[in-house]
Amino acid sequence: MFLNRYTYQIIIVCVFASLFLNCQTNKHISAVPFYWKDSRKYGFKDSTTSRILIMPKYNIVREKRENITAVSYEEKWGFVNKKGIEIAALIYDEVLNYSEGLSAVSRKGKWGYINKQGKIAIPIVYDFAGPFKENQASVKINGKWGYINQSGKTIIAPIYDNAWDFRNGIAMVLFEKKIGFIDTYGFYVNPPKYDEVWAFQEGLAKVVSDFAYGFINTKGIEIIPCKYDEVAEFNEDMARIDINYQIGFINKSGVEVVPPQYDDAGNYSEGLARVSKNGKWGFLDITGALVIPIIYKSASDFTNGYSLVSLDDEIFHINVIGKRNNK
Repeated sequence: MFLNRYTYQIIIVCVFASLFLNCQTNKHISAVPFYWKDSRKYGFKDSTTSRILIMPKYNIVREKRENITAVSYEEKWGFVNKKGIEIAALIYDEVLNYSEGLSAVSRKGKWGYINKQGKIAIPIVYDFAGPFKENQASVKINGKWGYINQSGKTIIAPIYDNAWDFRNGIAMVLFEKKIGFIDTYGFYVNPPKYDEVWAFQEGLAKVVSDFAYGFINTKGIEIIPCKYDEVAEFNEDMARIDINYQIGFINKSGVEVVPPQYDDAGNYSEGLARVSKNGKWGFLDITGALVIPIIYKSASDFTNGYSLVSLDDEIFHINVIGKRNNK
C-alpha cells in the first residue's frame, strides 16, 4: 500500500519535529547526582525532568568542575559530563578535578592528563601532576619538578624539589631546601632563599630567611626586608613586629609607625591595637598615638566598638575613647 502525498508530508513533519525536540531536550539536560538509600550509591538525573540518566552505581561523587563530575566505584575513578554521559570509564587510581579543560589522572603510579572527551591529551608518564593554572601545570618526573603547557611540552625544566601552581604570573618553587619565586618563563623573580612562606593576607605574605622575618607582595618581590625576630600577618594595613623582645608596628610600606618599645601587643582591630608595658595594657590608634592609657591589668581586642578590660579587680567594657560602659 502506497502512502498518499499528504500522509507522507505529515510523517516527514513528525520525524523532523521529533528530531528537533530530542535535540532541544539533549541540549538542555543538566545532570545532577542523587543518592539511592537502598543501594547506598549515587546516580545522575536530569535537574529539570528528574529523568534518571545513570542508575545509582557510584560510591563517591565530587563537586562539579567545568561541567564535569569526578565519580568513583571500588576505588577507581572516572568522569560524568553535564548531560549525564560517562565520558571516562572508571579505570583511574586517582584523579584531579578539571582545570582549564584538562584533568590530571593516575594509573599504575604514573600521571597524565585527559581532555573533556575523556581522551588522553598528555601521556601518563609523570611521577605526579598538578592542575593547569594560567596555561601551565607543575609535573614531577625522575624525582624533580618542572612545568608543561597544555600540549605536553616542557616549558620550565624539571629541576626543582617542589613546585606550586602559578598565580598572577608567578609560582613558588623549592630548590635545595629554599623557597623562591619564578615567572612563567622560569626566570627567578625572587631567588630561593626563604625557609618558609605564609599565606597572603591583605596582599602581603610573611616570609622567613635565616631566622629573620619580612614580607613579600603578590609578585613574589620582597618589599619589607627580612630583619625582624618575628612578625604577625597584616591586619587593617598594620603588622606587629618584634625585635630584641620589643614590639612595634609597621605599615605596608615598611615604615615603623610604632617603633619597637612595648612588651606585648595584639593586632589592630577597629582602628585600635592593645599594647602592654610593665604588665599593664592600653591602646594605640592607627597613627601610633596612645589614645587609651596603659592602666589596665588585662584588655581584649575591640569588637563591635567595645573592649573587655580589668582594673582594680573590676571587669567592665570600655568604648573606643576609653569611656567605661557597664553593658
